[in-house]
Amino acid sequence: MVEKVTSDKILGYLSELVASKKSIPKEQWLEVAFKLNLLRIDEAQLCNKMRQEVAKKKLDIMKSQEKRNVAAADLEVEATDEYRFTKDQEDKIYSIDEFVRIAKKNSETNF
Repeated sequence: MVEKVTSDKILGYLSELVASKKSIPKEQWLEVAFKLNLLRIDEAQLCNKMRQEVAKKKLDIMKSQEKRNVAAADLEVEATDEYRFTKDQEDKIYSIDEFVRIAKKNSETNF
């Protein structure tokens, strides 16, 4: 059975290379960037769902307040695990975008 390729597995592989002070082979840069770019769509969709859940939570907090206080609702939402997971997801997407950008630059200079 073929194991499904995910962005987490690819990023984990790249992290292992970096942690072991090995460089990413030049022939893998574009292949990895292509895969990450395709898988980024799934990550973005997950991030959008997470943002929606955080927004719903904020709306519930706002509705429960006698006097609506946006700053207090923001602070309460930012203290939740959902908010932290959403920010982590945003950071993962940013890392994917940066890897793809670097891979493009690397391919221009090496091929």
